[in-house]
Amino acid sequence: MLFLAAALVALDQLSKAWVVANLPRDGTEIPLLLGFGITHTRNGGAAFGILRDLELTVAGVTIDGTVLLGLLSAAVSVGLVYYLVRNRKRLTLLPALATALVLAGAAGNMIDRFRLGYVIDFVHFKVGSFDFPVFNVADACVVIGAGLLLLASLTSSGEEGDAHVKRAPLPRNHKLDDVPEPPPLGGRPTDGH
Repeated sequence: MLFLAAALVALDQLSKAWVVANLPRDGTEIPLLLGFGITHTRNGGAAFGILRDLELTVAGVTIDGTVLLGLLSAAVSVGLVYYLVRNRKRLTLLPALATALVLAGAAGNMIDRFRLGYVIDFVHFKVGSFDFPVFNVADACVVIGAGLLLLASLTSSGEEGDAHVKRAPLPRNHKLDDVPEPPPLGGRPTDGH
């Protein structure tokens, strides 16, 4: 899954490089099918431009929203790599794929934030009066990955405990087996004590 995430980050960065090299930022749009188009924009905030004007001062140092979001993306990326490596043998396919997609999205936009100070967006979807904010491959990876994680949690059986990690059964004669059952809430033990 780490190779998949790396390939998606490469696709994200190559697609952004193509847009920068071939499209001016003057609103020119290349129409595609079904309401999609390609246009070159810059996003200094989070997804869909939120948190664009955020500034945080810590110990006299002012951190703008782009750096803060870059640091958050880096922390998420490191956490997801650790999670994937630690659980590589126990993760089922759907949650592993979803986690790899979220990792790719976080890393792709993190690279832009640290390298450029903004994120390059270029995919535009507009049908009639519906005008979706411009996004990129990394954003699509995060949204699809989050959707797959939600789907994985909804389709897993409740008996497994954690929806996406296969758990080994507890060993027999576990120390909790010797602990008596607690009395019912607000009641007394039923064995006469």
